[in-house]
Amino acid sequence: MSNGDLIQKYRPNGVRITDLSAQLWCEKQLEFGLEKGRIETREMNKGTERHKELHEEIATLVKIEPKIKADYVALRLHNIQVGLERLIVEGMTRELPVFGKINSLFVIGIVDELNLKDNDLVILDTKTRKKDTMPSEAQKRTTRFQLMLYNKLIQEFVCEKFSTKDLMSFYGFKKSDNISDEFKKQTTDIGIRIEPNIKKLADKSFELFQTLPIPEKIMNIRYEFQLNKKLIGVDEFSFESRSFQKECNFCEEFWLGKRKAIPVGIDNNWKCNYCEFNNIC
Repeated sequence: MSNGDLIQKYRPNGVRITDLSAQLWCEKQLEFGLEKGRIETREMNKGTERHKELHEEIATLVKIEPKIKADYVALRLHNIQVGLERLIVEGMTRELPVFGKINSLFVIGIVDELNLKDNDLVILDTKTRKKDTMPSEAQKRTTRFQLMLYNKLIQEFVCEKFSTKDLMSFYGFKKSDNISDEFKKQTTDIGIRIEPNIKKLADKSFELFQTLPIPEKIMNIRYEFQLNKKLIGVDEFSFESRSFQKECNFCEEFWLGKRKAIPVGIDNNWKCNYCEFNNIC
């Protein structure tokens, strides 16, 4: 596909952070997944259920249905505002939406957990494992990159390098754009008040980010055994600027159509044993 076609076809509202981290595991798997869709495995479902369970420990989840683009963006901004207010008051929040620019790519994602204590902002993620063992270095690499991406996006918010203007420009919103009347009624009916104007809502969300410290370079990934939620271990690692930028550049080339997806090399073809596209790759 030519420059930008891949994004327009599959990710017009933003490339997912998980897409970028998946590229470090296997780009061909990501490409097939975009084209054909992924099969939700039992392990994937278990991970999703665990994240929902952790979120429900600190928040009451309600289901609402956005109708237009402004509704979807407003919902993300509202969840950012609620999450950051909880973080500032209680010192912890979970499932916090983020977005921003990684090189030339507009990206979106959800941070698993943020902790704020003594003016230190720490990013934490929880991963579930089918086996009661720590993951391989190849698996750790993808998750570490994912957390470094979150770290970078939050840095951009805190330092005002990504603003309301950038968000409005990407989505093509005007200053007067509001959520739909139907979406407003949905939220009102369940007792939630969302600022109807996208610009005002974005301004408030970004102002909250700017009250935070820059996130710590040290991050943590907790690995749990799916069978009983037992802690297997914690992978503590540091933000490495040079390798991070190299990996961002690598990912960007694929999305801009500058090169085709790269399969795993001979040293990593063991990954193919775990891939649903093995028979067509």
